[in-house]
Amino acid sequence: MRNRTGQIATVIVGAALIAFVLWMPRQPESAAPAMTEMASADAVLSDDPVAIAVEKVSGANPMEGILELRALAEQEEPEVDAVVWLGVFGIQSGQLDKARERFSEALMIEPGHVEATWQLAMLDMEEGAYDRAVVGFEACMDADDTYSNGLFFTARCYEAMGKTEAAVIRYQQYLPYAPDTIISARVLDFITRLESGESSGSNE
Repeated sequence: MRNRTGQIATVIVGAALIAFVLWMPRQPESAAPAMTEMASADAVLSDDPVAIAVEKVSGANPMEGILELRALAEQEEPEVDAVVWLGVFGIQSGQLDKARERFSEALMIEPGHVEATWQLAMLDMEEGAYDRAVVGFEACMDADDTYSNGLFFTARCYEAMGKTEAAVIRYQQYLPYAPDTIISARVLDFITRLESGESSGSNE
């Protein structure tokens, strides 16, 4: 009974940890509010049309901003950042297929675009396409070391695929980037449970 209670507690803590990491930078669903705030600051400091349009999306007339982003995305030389933002807002509104199309479009315009690659990797992970997600996360981390949360998510993907050793390695690599001791302790708990042959509960 005690073991079962411990497993349930681990599942709950694991879910909370994943939710927390999802709210950190470089995440699609949860990143949108933070990204919008940054774009609003950019709009104040510059005349960047993409930042100005994004600010409008979070204002009194969101559709005006969306229409401006669409115009920027569909002009003769598309603004790739406008295309990515349309994908981000697509996720916010639950239009995941359209969001995926936008991120794929961004990569056609600018192959290797890191944020578009990240967003697609997150969608792949959410939809259970773990192999593709890992490839995407790895590409982002190779291109930009600020995408260190990819270590946590590749660990999650490897665990879901039953690749325990690879998951442990990635969790260990993530530890130096954990934002506080609480998260570090939970990740260490995941590692301990995986090494003992139990699921960490991070994918339950």
